[in-house]
Parts: sequence; structure tokens; C-alpha cells
Amino acid sequence: MNTKKILWVNPSFLDYRIPLYKELNILLDNKFHLIYSEARIPERCNTKIKNNLAANAHPVAKESRISFGAKEQEFANTSVSIPIPRGLSKMIRSVKPDLIIAEGFFQFTPWAVWYSWIHRIPLLVAYERTAHTERHCPWWRRAYRKFINRFVSGYIANGQMTKEYLISQGVKSDDIFTGGMCADSKNLSESVSSMTIEDRINFKRDIGIPDDSGVIYLYVGQLIERKGVCYLLNAWKDHVKQYGNDVLLITGGGELLERFKTDFGDIHSIIFSGLIDYSVIYKYYAISDVFIIPTLEDNWSLVVPEAMACGLPIACSIYNGCYPELVIKDRNGCTFDPLDADSMKEALSYFHHVDLERLGNNSKIIESNYSPSNTAKNIVQAINTYCG
Repeated sequence: MNTKKILWVNPSFLDYRIPLYKELNILLDNKFHLIYSEARIPERCNTKIKNNLAANAHPVAKESRISFGAKEQEFANTSVSIPIPRGLSKMIRSVKPDLIIAEGFFQFTPWAVWYSWIHRIPLLVAYERTAHTERHCPWWRRAYRKFINRFVSGYIANGQMTKEYLISQGVKSDDIFTGGMCADSKNLSESVSSMTIEDRINFKRDIGIPDDSGVIYLYVGQLIERKGVCYLLNAWKDHVKQYGNDVLLITGGGELLERFKTDFGDIHSIIFSGLIDYSVIYKYYAISDVFIIPTLEDNWSLVVPEAMACGLPIACSIYNGCYPELVIKDRNGCTFDPLDADSMKEALSYFHHVDLERLGNNSKIIESNYSPSNTAKNIVQAINTYCG
């Protein structure tokens, strides 16, 4: 039986993280605690986490931030946001943890570093960046991270590309544990399975997809420059000259939505669904044949394992840090360079020459290794290494 209190300090998260925290609390015998910023997460997530962790969920009610630079959702290292969370130190002290997991190097991490150093307890850092996302990292950020690394016992990395980047920054390979990220796969896959053939046909009609459509490609995410959707849309114009019945379903909102509607609205095979509620996202996965993500920069996109759990083959940008683990050529999809028009067009046409059902089934098998339960076990292994 576990007798140690484990505290995860993570200022912001969404629905996908809650099943993982629930699994951790089970494995750690109800001694898993979470501190987060109440203002940064949607109300639905605040309600869910309190329902799952009860008194072990500790929201920071008041927080202010000083921000400057570009918008936070754009490319990495183009902005700085300094949080000022009121009562965070007191909250950490009230938990009296035996080990702390901090999210990244900044945000709430300095408070976790201070407590772990004063009380001589292990500190793990959950980290997700890659060499590509950090290609423009300024010297002062690198210097700060190397300073913080002096107080860190070990790292929980999303995947291989994150591990390689940490090693390049001087972290020892033995101190890095991979497999720290997962999607809310069980709930999504069950919701997809619950949709009958009639449900799917009706939903297609509801959103304007014709009954005689060809391959349906789905993108889910923000419509901002970093996501590379403009390159996908431009490639699509050539793709439909050969495959006229195919449909491209663009799901998500953002600053570029209206511009895309203006520039590509005359292409009837492109459907812009706009911003939708997470509770109905499974319907879009259920009616699609292929999931495509043309991002120019992402650490480890969670929409990829989400789509895989729903049985979709994947076309993934090589600038997405998740592809080495999740996308295997000719087994469950392909990768491409969104900055290379020919590469993207080849990726789109690729799915007309493969068995989509076989690739989709393989996606489910691969994704099952990254379920919340398996991810929780990976994290507990890291915890036990330093706090056995």
C-alpha cells in the first residue's frame, strides 16, 4: 500500500488529462493531489476534476499574469507570461507532499522547486518540448532551464523526441521516463461505437456531406498560422481535381476561420464546421475516414491519439512531436512535410491506395499503448524510482 503523498502542480489542463489523474489516484491509493489554476481551465473541467479527486483537487482561486510578446497559442518562444498565483506556497505546504511533479520549467514550477529544495524531497518535471519547437529558444530560457535542472530528480517526457531534446540539453538518459502523455481515448471510442449507421448517415447530412462522398478527411484544431491549415487547403485544390468526391472537414475556430471561408469558400468539398463543443467531437471522428494534421509546430498533439482511438488512419506532419511513436508508414498511415506541396498531395492521395479499415484497426492497437491506465503506470514507475 502506498503511504506517500504525490503532488502534481499543473496550472492548466483540459478534459483529456482528467482520466489520467483519476488513474493515478487509484494507483496511489487516494494519495494523489493536484494543484491547478481555477481561472485557466473551463468550468466543465473544474467540475470533473473535483468530482474525480474530491478533496485532493486544490484550485488556485486567484491568479494574475504579466504577459508580453506574441499570442500564446502561436509559435513557441514568441511570448512570455509570468504568473502570480496567490496562496500557491501555502497550498503546497498544506498538502505536505513526499514528491512533487511540476509541469514544465516555468509557470508554477518555481514554487515547486523552492518547496522541494527546502524540504529535501524529489522533484520530477513533466516536459513536452522537442528540438523543433525549441529551435528559436533564446539563450536566457536555456540558461534558466539548466539552472532549474540542478534541482530536478527526473523527467517525465511525452515521447522519444522530447527525450532526445532533453539529452541534448545535458539531462542524463537514465533520468528521463517516456510515455507521459495520453488522450481521453476510452470515452471517445465508446461514444463513436455507440453511433449506429443511421446516426452517422444523418449526421453527415446535417453538416452538409453528400451521400455519395468519397474519402472524408478530418482536421480538428485551432485555425491559426502555427497549425499549417493554409498549406492543407492549398493542396486540397489540386487533390479534388483528381478525387472530386472527397470531402475535407475542417473543425475548429480561430483567427483565420473567416479568411479561410472567404478564400476557399467556393470549393464545395471543403466544409468549415467552426468551433464545436468537446462533448460532440466524437461525431466528427465517427463519420470520417482519415485524420490529417498539417501542423508546423506541435509538441505531441493529443488529437492524433484521439483520432486513432476512434479507428482513423493518420496523415501526420513531420513537425509534430508525436509521430515517431504513433504514426507508422503503411501500418496506420503516413507522414508528410506540409511545407512541401508535393509531399502533402502525395499524403492525401495515399489513402486511395490502401485498406482504410486495416489502417484504422492498427491505429487502435498502437494507441492502446498510450491509454490513461498505461500512462499512469509509466508515471508511477518514475515516482517509485525516486520515492519508493
